[in-house]
Amino acid sequence: MIILCVTGSIAATKCVQLARDLRRNGQEVKCFMSDAACKIITPTSMEFATTKPVVTELTGQIEHVKYSQEDLILVAPATANVISKFAYKISDNPINALLIAAYGHDTPILMVPSMHDSMYRAIGENIEKCKNDGVHFVDPKMAEGKAKFPDIENIVLESLRLINLNKADKE
Repeated sequence: MIILCVTGSIAATKCVQLARDLRRNGQEVKCFMSDAACKIITPTSMEFATTKPVVTELTGQIEHVKYSQEDLILVAPATANVISKFAYKISDNPINALLIAAYGHDTPILMVPSMHDSMYRAIGENIEKCKNDGVHFVDPKMAEGKAKFPDIENIVLESLRLINLNKADKE
């Protein structure tokens, strides 16, 4: 199963299609959404796309641990905030708690940065720190002064590639 973490970039509007395309490629998808993402699209939209309830807060079910050992943690879009907090293992929300638990289990993590280009440049060191920790990235499309969400097809292909690599490593 892919855990799709949707954060507060306007690119969150593309995540319904992303989740549907992942499912069309045979993947089960569960969604975590940040508070900021919920202001851009509704959890109901992602529940429709994934056919599963969306995690917006941690409960007694300890969702951040429960879903930390799935096939892939996909953070799309990945904001400067979530990338920078993860770089320093700060856990103050459900998505970062999930990321840290997944990292501790060596679960593959794929981030898809999407933000203004000045922010993208400013967090370059944090992105490199994450890469050095084994986190994978799909590079954004640089256009109009923004680090834009890449083509959904590229995200799906990289997700499937990482899942297959991880399964091969375990065999």
